[in-house]
Parts: sequence; structure tokens; C-alpha cells
Amino acid sequence: MAECWFARGEIVSKIYPYFELLCRLIIGGIFLWASIDKIIDPSKFSKEISNYHIIPFGLENLIAIALPWLELMIGLGLILGFYINANTIISGFLLMIFNILVFQAMMRGFNIECGCGLKEGQMVGYGKLFENFILLLGCLFILKVKDRILYLKKIQ
Repeated sequence: MAECWFARGEIVSKIYPYFELLCRLIIGGIFLWASIDKIIDPSKFSKEISNYHIIPFGLENLIAIALPWLELMIGLGLILGFYINANTIISGFLLMIFNILVFQAMMRGFNIECGCGLKEGQMVGYGKLFENFILLLGCLFILKVKDRILYLKKIQ
């Protein structure tokens, strides 16, 4: 019986670190990009948060100020390779919360912008749920990979 080229895992195990780096760059870049508009205009982001009608009145302002800076730190951490596991866990947790918020808005019949900061005018819907789910799978993959390629090498 012929053995598959990937059966021993040699090629796949060599690809994992590079795919993990690609996932980190994509997820980190998305979080970084999403944070910029929110940091620049927190009042607009606060209104987008209040459109979900789930956050207590007044708390959306605090979230609109704190969340973009958290997203910025997550993005930089994933891109530069700092605290990868912590940043991946936090980003995965945020993606799950974002999906819950989008799903509840869909079920309640709200036709609102998602407030994600990636595309102007992007509405809540199955496309956004799918996008967040794919990013969440990327987070799970990053956590699974043990051999990492870091930008910053140890000084010897």
C-alpha cells in the first residue's frame, strides 16, 4: 500500500509555522485596521454600539473608548509576535462576542451596520458571521501550532 506524501507529517509540519505566521498577520492586520477609525471617531463607534440595543445606556461610551485600543494592541501583538497566545485568546473571545452580537441583531430584525470598522456600511448578516467564524478558526490554528516564526529573534 502506497503511503501518502503527507502521511508522516514531514511536509505539513514544515508548513505549519509559515501558515501560522500568515494567520497572525491577517488577523493582526484586521484588528489593527479595524481599530484606526474607531480610535479617530469614538462617538460614531459609540452610536454603532448603541444600535445593537443590548449594552446598558452610557456603557457604550466606555466600550467605544477602550475596545479600539484593545484591538490595536491585539493587532500589534499578533503582527510583531508579542504574547501570541494571550493576544490570540483575547481576539478569539472578541470574535465570539462579535458573532453573538451580530446574530442577536439579525434575529431581532435589526438592519444596522456592524460597526466593525473594516468596510464602511457593512451590515450585520450571515456574511459577517462567516467572516468572524473564519477568523476564529485562524485563532484556533494559531493556538495549536507550537513551532512559531517570530519577527524578533533572540539576541545571542
